[in-house]
Amino acid sequence: MMKRKLPTVKSGLVIMLVLVICSACNNHNKIEKDFTKEYETLSGEYLVLGLVNDTDLTEHGVVYLNSITDNLNIQFANLTDSDTEYILKLFLNYVEIPFFMDGNYMDSYVFTAKSKESLIIPVSLDENISFENSHILTVAVLTYPGKYAYKSEVMSNSYGLVMSYELANKNGGRYLAEKTKAKEPMEYLRLEYQGLMLNMDFATEENVPVNFPPYQIKAKPNDTVNVAYRAGNYENAEDVIIIVLVEWEQKEINNENFLHIVNKTGFMSFGHIEFITPLEKGEYEITAFIVESPYDIKNSDNFHFHDKAHRFTLIVE
Repeated sequence: MMKRKLPTVKSGLVIMLVLVICSACNNHNKIEKDFTKEYETLSGEYLVLGLVNDTDLTEHGVVYLNSITDNLNIQFANLTDSDTEYILKLFLNYVEIPFFMDGNYMDSYVFTAKSKESLIIPVSLDENISFENSHILTVAVLTYPGKYAYKSEVMSNSYGLVMSYELANKNGGRYLAEKTKAKEPMEYLRLEYQGLMLNMDFATEENVPVNFPPYQIKAKPNDTVNVAYRAGNYENAEDVIIIVLVEWEQKEINNENFLHIVNKTGFMSFGHIEFITPLEKGEYEITAFIVESPYDIKNSDNFHFHDKAHRFTLIVE
């Protein structure tokens, strides 16, 4: 797992730091209920996430399948001291997809994991997905889907785990056929920060602390919201993809499913993200994550968890 730069941020309180561990970073485990024994000697509170099929090994994020409908088993453990509610979302090639679970076709799965509990969540994908070559399946398990940043007044980017796996066809080629082209950002800024920040700071100053977003922003129904992004500064990555969720559903941003931009080592890419607010008045939590080198096939160098933006609340009134 690669080393991360520590962010320099201001204007907020950071929630409890959670050590995240990827079960299957080099996973030779077949499906088993208690897959967390190797972590019992570690101190601290942490979450574990992995993905395996029913029979074969997962190694460095590569899951080999005979068919796109083969069973996929999401390994998740809440090795913290608190019972916590989570929401599961899946993305294929960075577009949110529904999935089958217990015979039901669903867009998401909300569940509670008790403290120190390990879970196996079996899912399968739609048979109509073409599978001549590899796909990237992004698994997101995010915390507290029923809570809002503006009510708790806690500014956090530690709310679960997001990781991408390569679904490789045993009888096909290990390459990605579906690719988009990275665009240049508006500017490159020298900032001591790595990852993703969405906020309302449109000033392009360099070598300054990065602001947290406000706890809440307000807008009218069917209105256009404009937020600033600072993203990237990853080593050995030419590009990144940004995905934004509004109330736990992928939102079209800048008229596309996601934002695919150039990454420049030593710089944060800066630009604007626009999206249309929901038609109904209410509260909507804004979350986002970033994927570096999104179209590289998986290996030991590029398989690790994805950074998330600090969450905040959109109030449509």
